[in-house]
Amino acid sequence: MKITYEKVGDYQIPNLIPNKQPKADYGKWGMLRRTFLKNHCEGLYNLLSMKGELITHLNEIDEQARDMWETIMEQLKKQNTAPPQGTMKWVQYMNGLRAIADEQVLNDIIYN
Repeated sequence: MKITYEKVGDYQIPNLIPNKQPKADYGKWGMLRRTFLKNHCEGLYNLLSMKGELITHLNEIDEQARDMWETIMEQLKKQNTAPPQGTMKWVQYMNGLRAIADEQVLNDIIYN
């Protein structure tokens, strides 16, 4: 990045134009990662932000987390027999699987 200067009075002021940022299209997992970095890893958050890599990082984390969550859900569905669909037992079953998958993604990707 080449820095140019503008003379204002007796001072040379740098013309700092930030690099174009990619589109922020991250979802739940990217937002959770951003909150974690902001609250618990402030140095890494600031470094990624200043380098212009924060949004790219959050997009990648969100994609990885979604893929991992879907894989875990499929594995859990194969391992456990589901009650009849449309019953409260089925809702409890699915909520339990979601909680397991969420916890694993949080521990393995978001909080690392």
